[in-house]
Amino acid sequence: MRRRVITSVLLLVGTLALSACKVELATSVNVADNGSGTITVTAVADDEAVRLAPELGESLNLEDLRLAGWNVEVQNPAPGGGLSVVAQRPFANVDEAGFFLAQISGEDGPFRGLVVTRSGGVNDATYSFAGSGGLLKGLAGFADSDALAVLGSAPFEEAVARSGLPLNETLAVSMRVTLPGNVVATDGVIAPRADDDVATTFSWDVPVDGTAIDLAASTRDRDFAAMVASVAARILLVLLILLAAGTVLYAATVVHRRKQSTPAS
Repeated sequence: MRRRVITSVLLLVGTLALSACKVELATSVNVADNGSGTITVTAVADDEAVRLAPELGESLNLEDLRLAGWNVEVQNPAPGGGLSVVAQRPFANVDEAGFFLAQISGEDGPFRGLVVTRSGGVNDATYSFAGSGGLLKGLAGFADSDALAVLGSAPFEEAVARSGLPLNETLAVSMRVTLPGNVVATDGVIAPRADDDVATTFSWDVPVDGTAIDLAASTRDRDFAAMVASVAARILLVLLILLAAGTVLYAATVVHRRKQSTPAS
């Protein structure tokens, strides 16, 4: 299952290579302030690829993804023409995020070691995303070892060679991550955001030429109003305790004085 998500949606790479068309593979991770969120993998083939292979949409076998809990949608034709495959999966916390991210790509695929972490408290938390990206073995990264043993070469390698085009002109791979809070550090591109935005989005163009890049981003999410309210509540609690203690002490003092001032009978 580790390779099935991206491998399944990229069965249409064969068609794009033969027809010199374009396929875009986009993965996005959206994290909420409680550590939950969604992972979305989208593959889009342009209308020329679908015109040359009209059976492409019907040939995709995505049932195993659905059985594994992924919500899969195929649009043929897509709103802008062509064909799109979208696989989406929610996660309840950052540990689940790491588990499901491991399902989208094997060790030779475009993504490796993807993790999401959250540390801190309710009103002051730090979020991090880390991993690496790049097709170190080219299109072979989209097949498992058993498939390579049968095929004897990388999937569609001969078709790419016949097209005469470099892989980066027929395949685009990207990663997009949204984390709560403001930027602490990143090696990605930071998307513009409005002043009232409560999250930051980072993106990377992943190389397909055999090289790799680091994917790293971190944010800090501080709710100053809640922090001030929390401090104020603690101060108020202390004052109430002191007031109660002072009241008890004052009452005890009054009782003591009255006992001393009362003549013995």
